Amino acid sequence: MEEKSLVGCTKPTGRRLLVEGTIILVIFSLSLEITSIINYLIFVGIWYAILFIIIAWFKSHTYCISEKEIIIKSFLGKKVVKAENFKETFISQGPIAKKLNCGSIYIIVKNGKATILYDIKNPEKFLERIQNSRP
Repeated sequence: MEEKSLVGCTKPTGRRLLVEGTIILVIFSLSLEITSIINYLIFVGIWYAILFIIIAWFKSHTYCISEKEIIIKSFLGKKVVKAENFKETFISQGPIAKKLNCGSIYIIVKNGKATILYDIKNPEKFLERIQNSRP
């Protein structure tokens, strides 16, 4: 079996999810009628436990660029997107992601389906590597 030469690999940062989850918690907390600090602390603990599970799920993915394809690995398996099938690639960044220097890269293939690489650090550089790997 021929080994593919990898141009680069990266993982999601998870920082954006942590910041946005904290902002949502603060906004939500402002509307709560807090009668017991213990109950509120339990709520916050559960909130962050769920948030860290979601972040761990995203961080379990690895995005690798080989000469002719993008390989997305997770503990559930592997997905391969061939560069010859790319129709369009672009970066999506909200204001928080821009401040944190991360963003999601969307890869639209010829059949119209999208593959999303979430929360990539320095997304412009990674997108450039993706575009340089195209035939």
